[in-house]
Amino acid sequence: MQKTLSMYKQFLRQLHCYIIIIFQGVTPSLRRSVWKYLLNYYSWESTQKERDQVAKEKKEEYYRMKTQWMTMTKIQEDNFSDYRERKSLIEKDVNRTDRTYTFYAGDNNPHIQLLNDILMTYVMYNFDLGYVQGMSDLLSPILYLLQDEVDTFWCFVGFMEKVISNFDVDQAGMKEQLQHLHTLVAFIEPELSTYLDNHDSGNMFFCFRWLLVWFKRELSQEDVMKLWEVLWAGLPCPNFHLLICVAILETEKRALMDNNYGFTEILKHINELSLKLDVNFLLNKAEGIYRQIEESAHANDNVREILGLPKIENGNLDSPNTASFTYLDTTADHASVNIDTNEVSYERGISNSYL
Repeated sequence: MQKTLSMYKQFLRQLHCYIIIIFQGVTPSLRRSVWKYLLNYYSWESTQKERDQVAKEKKEEYYRMKTQWMTMTKIQEDNFSDYRERKSLIEKDVNRTDRTYTFYAGDNNPHIQLLNDILMTYVMYNFDLGYVQGMSDLLSPILYLLQDEVDTFWCFVGFMEKVISNFDVDQAGMKEQLQHLHTLVAFIEPELSTYLDNHDSGNMFFCFRWLLVWFKRELSQEDVMKLWEVLWAGLPCPNFHLLICVAILETEKRALMDNNYGFTEILKHINELSLKLDVNFLLNKAEGIYRQIEESAHANDNVREILGLPKIENGNLDSPNTASFTYLDTTADHASVNIDTNEVSYERGISNSYL
């Protein structure tokens, strides 16, 4: 028992080292292997024999599900409205997904068909969610990298498990993230936060697309792959993607405020940043913001909780051997996003326009 525990502790130490290396950047030639671990296709402690067995079982399961929709008769489709709607939406979305990239360009592109088949199979895998606009954006880089239908499907499943709340029907997951983002901006850049509140932008809806598809529309294929594997690693904190947002907003603060932009202008400016962002700069800046919050004596418990940091109790952190902190409640009245009765329908409309 003691030997097993010791081996497990050693494994955890090694795993932590692997994750740190991933945060610093994965060698592109290793991505095909590393992503399968990051996306829970393989477990980190598995043997080659176990991985071979997993791959065999996953392949069989995938094709069973694929056969279910491929053998559906026209009468079945006619009597299954939800299925028809999802099938139609997938066809429309995949036909306009990353068509500027050579891998997906041209008529009758087999990779477009693979996108379609994988998403249709996901409908059979997850009946409750099915397909929601934006999911093709999350799938595209995975297929581009792995170039294997079965491996891509199961890695996509792993990715969806991490971001599934983004696709809630009532958009509760997105609302919570936008509110958390506002809280972080209010702490790091209170002047910008106040400005946004006073210019009909405190709801942070202009960041909707960033959060929904994890900056997929803002970065090149190579840069988005680098960013995603960092976010999948979970370092330096949960919700690191929110700090990426803060890093962009802090960088664009003067452009937004000096031009006296309102919501429409802010949205236009944010959308025009697409393919103009430096992912390495943003990762470094976001990590710096995290360290600033981690070491701050004034970060309230709401801010610390969002980032998975220990709360401050009686002026001290809830962890041993740390410096003393003076707790000041900096929560402002405008730190929460107010929801009106028409918000769900409004968000649905703007999310479609963002995409």
